Amino acid sequence: MEQLRSLKFTDWEGVESDLQNLLKGYQFHGKWNLAQMTLHLNDWMQFPMNGFPKIILPMRVMFAVIRNTAGKSMLRRILSDGFKAGNPTFPATVYEASETEDVEAVDKLLQTIIRFRNYQGEIHPSPLFGHMSYATAEQLQLAHFSHHLRFLVPTQRSED
Repeated sequence: MEQLRSLKFTDWEGVESDLQNLLKGYQFHGKWNLAQMTLHLNDWMQFPMNGFPKIILPMRVMFAVIRNTAGKSMLRRILSDGFKAGNPTFPATVYEASETEDVEAVDKLLQTIIRFRNYQGEIHPSPLFGHMSYATAEQLQLAHFSHHLRFLVPTQRSED
């Protein structure tokens, strides 16, 4: 695999700028294009605000065991070192390349980012990590964005 970008977003302005640069053109070094990634990120960004999807009983049991044993240390590792490639994800958050266009998907995600940034409600507990503060949920989201968007390399930079 070719060299991935080294990304570690610390704020939403950096994410928004990167998304705008990617809309101008990119090369991808993974399985998902920009639209697929942004739809996936959009789903996961909504879960802490809307609630996480129900999962089948065996998975709930497994997640409860992890949450009550290694969950907090896993969360700390992700927040400090980022997500590792190759971890499975919820199948409903995986999209086909033909489901939408990049511009439409990025616009949808940018609207969700605005909603998340202004969100004042309770953060729904993660099935894997449990309860967390808004600040922790935000750091986790930024780590998730960094993980996925590193697979896309902008072909041109903005002049901003």
